[in-house]
Amino acid sequence: MSISAAAARLSRQLPEAEHSLDTALLASARLMETMVLARGADGVANFTGQNALLRLARSQRALLESQNDMIRVHRALLDAGRQVKAIVDEPEACPQSAVLVEEMPQLQSA
Repeated sequence: MSISAAAARLSRQLPEAEHSLDTALLASARLMETMVLARGADGVANFTGQNALLRLARSQRALLESQNDMIRVHRALLDAGRQVKAIVDEPEACPQSAVLVEEMPQLQSA
């Protein structure tokens, strides 16, 4: 595969991968909402499904951490593309202003 073909393929596939993480996070948020609302049904105890909610919250955190890793992948691919002169800078298409959890001390312990 040529460098230009690889760059073209990566430029299509990377946004798809980034978007899929957003889609998964949104789906899990909708699921969380439904789970909490379902506990309000007649005859359902207040804390029914608490373990499932905790596991879903953990999976949401894992998705957020995956998004951080995807930002790192994006930056690394951008650097690699510059090194092999396969891309021209496209600042608007890259996560220049994205903040990783490690860069935000108030979120590290969350």
